[in-house]
Amino acid sequence: MQQPGFHHTPITRTLLFTLISTSLLSTLTSTKPYFHLQIHPHILGQHQFSRIPLFQLLYANSGELLFASLLLYHLRLLERLFGSRKYLSLLIYTYAATSLAVPAVLFLGWGVTRGRWNYVPPGPTPLLFALLAQYHAAVPGTYKFGVVLPGGAGELNGSDKVYAYILALQLAACQLPGSAAAAAVGWVVGYAWRLDLLPKTRWRVGRWAVRMLGGQDEGREFEGLRRRLRGELPEEEGAGPIVWRVLGQFRGR
Repeated sequence: MQQPGFHHTPITRTLLFTLISTSLLSTLTSTKPYFHLQIHPHILGQHQFSRIPLFQLLYANSGELLFASLLLYHLRLLERLFGSRKYLSLLIYTYAATSLAVPAVLFLGWGVTRGRWNYVPPGPTPLLFALLAQYHAAVPGTYKFGVVLPGGAGELNGSDKVYAYILALQLAACQLPGSAAAAAVGWVVGYAWRLDLLPKTRWRVGRWAVRMLGGQDEGREFEGLRRRLRGELPEEEGAGPIVWRVLGQFRGR
């Protein structure tokens, strides 16, 4: 059974706190208009290229911030499954990849539609959908349920994972078509990362970065288990408590 709260998820806690803080700060300072993406006039006309790496830092309205915060909290299971170091590496990699891919798609759409599509709202929707792709592929459902359709039309089956998909659908539909395009790019990048279709997908941040954000040094924590599996430690010295820690990562402890 998964524990509530941010137990063993320091990266998720920091990311959620940062997202809420930057969104509220932009409201207080009236800087929200400086973060969305528009090919014309901001990028081509005024050369505001700083929008490209910064547009995922905040949400411009409270509805999107609410859906994103709930979804990010739900996806904290990924950090427990991957470990803080791999999870932080995934965040940094997909943030960089989607920050380049979304403007490229917008530029292509702007050209194809002859300027009719010229807006992508701010917010880490691409990043969240990249995480959602990992959640879809790696996290099994805890329980399943069925809903009987009216008129004897059959039964609609689902699992507890449907709640995350509902939140994500709300987020993707907030400001069409830009929000849906950003979500689609994030999903594709997330699956491409998982399937090693992108370069350097096995890159990892240094352990110092994880410790700086309040995470544990996983290399030191599992060193005893590695040595035990290689026969370098006696059973009573190496395996016992560390094995339970490994199992606890998957049980949310």
